[in-house]
Amino acid sequence: MTEPNEQYAYFSITGDFDPDDISRLAGVAPTESWRKGDVNPRTQLERKFSRWSLYSRLDRTRELEAHIVDVIEQLAGNKGRFADLSSKHDGVMQLVGCFKTNYPGLHLGRELVESLAEYALSIDCDFYYLYSDRREDS
Repeated sequence: MTEPNEQYAYFSITGDFDPDDISRLAGVAPTESWRKGDVNPRTQLERKFSRWSLYSRLDRTRELEAHIVDVIEQLAGNKGRFADLSSKHDGVMQLVGCFKTNYPGLHLGRELVESLAEYALSIDCDFYYLYSDRREDS
């Protein structure tokens, strides 16, 4: 039996800032953040920029479109400030998919695209197809 696909989305900004300042401005704590100069525990190298990220709250088996909607709903809690932060720090809606069974496709309807545009968000996709010729679905 193969594992299900894993998919998620998150809002992220990077730059030269204190993540605590972003949290105060946004009125919400990040799901993940770090400061420029912090040591990355995976690589033991110093981070070259700060990052502040807010992840979808949904189960990672849900479709990507639902994850995007969940992140947008979180941003909407303080829309004006998130729009300003996104514009100032080149906000990104990051989409991640680890496709183990199939690639389900991605459809961004007009309303969703308009919502992304309201926050001046670019989209970055990291999609991985984890293929194995030993699996039943090959």
